[in-house]
Amino acid sequence: MRFPFFRQERRVEERPREFRVISPRIIDILTHLKVQSEKLKRTYHRLLARDKELFEACVRAEQELDRDRATIYANEIAQLRKMSRTILKSQISLEKVILRLETIRDFGDVMNVLAPATKIIRRIQSDLSGLVPEVAHNLRMVDEMLEGVMVEAGNVTGATVSVMVADSEARRILEEASEIAAQRMSNQFPELPEPLKADEKSQVSRDNVI
Repeated sequence: MRFPFFRQERRVEERPREFRVISPRIIDILTHLKVQSEKLKRTYHRLLARDKELFEACVRAEQELDRDRATIYANEIAQLRKMSRTILKSQISLEKVILRLETIRDFGDVMNVLAPATKIIRRIQSDLSGLVPEVAHNLRMVDEMLEGVMVEAGNVTGATVSVMVADSEARRILEEASEIAAQRMSNQFPELPEPLKADEKSQVSRDNVI
C-alpha cells in the first residue's frame, strides 16, 4: 500500500537548504498580506453599508421632488463608489498575490512569482495611499520584505526575471482584478434613479479628469 504523503515529506526534505531558510520569510509575508486583505475587506463592507444608507436617502429625496438634495446624495454616492471600486480591486489583487505565493515550491518559483507580485503591491500601495493609509504603509513594509527575498534568491541561483515579463504578468493580474471588482459591484450596488444617473456619471468623469 502506498502513502502519498510520505513522498511529499521526502520532497520537502530534498529542497535546497537555502530555500528552507527563506520559506519562513515567505510565510511571514503571506501572513502580513492576509491581514491587509482582511482590513480591505472590512473597509469595503463598511462602504457598502454606507452606500445603502445614501442610496435610500437619495431615493426618498427624489420621491419628495427635492432634486437638489437628491443630487447631493448622488454625488456622495459617486465618490463613495469610486473609493469602493479601488478598495475592492486592491483586495482582489492581494488575494491573487496570496494565492500565487502559496504555490512557491523552489527558488525558480520565487523569482517568477515575486517579481510581478512586487509590482502589484506597489500599485496597490499607490492606489490606497490616500484612501487607507494604514494599509498602504503596511504594504510598503511587505514590499521591502519581498525585495529582500528576491535579492537572496537571485544571489543563490543567479536567476533574473525579465522586467517586461513581470510587467505583463502584473498588468494581467490587475486587469483581472478590475474586471472581477466591476462585476461584484454591479451586483452589490443598486442603480440610481434614472434622472440622477447623469449626475453620477458627471461626477465620476470630473474625478477621472482630476
